[in-house]
Amino acid sequence: MAQIDTQSSDILEEFLGDTPRATEWRALREALRERLKALLHSREFETDPAALTALETQIASLRKQVAALETEEVVAQFVEDSIKASLARAPAYGSLEGEE
Repeated sequence: MAQIDTQSSDILEEFLGDTPRATEWRALREALRERLKALLHSREFETDPAALTALETQIASLRKQVAALETEEVVAQFVEDSIKASLARAPAYGSLEGEE
């Protein structure tokens, strides 16, 4: 079983290349979400209108970035799951071909 997991992992790495895995996208998204929480907290106590405007701009930008990272994470997870499912079915198809 460990050999299959290692083989699957190797195939995933080969297929995905330098593209980040879903877990990497998730980590990036969570880091930005923490930054967003900090900005939202800062906004509650900010009284300077210029600083509030700057914070709102940063908050809007971070919200877009978090949404984009979430999309990347979902797509990456779908691709990874599809590859894993294909690999899981591959031995079954191979054994059927030999039976003909």
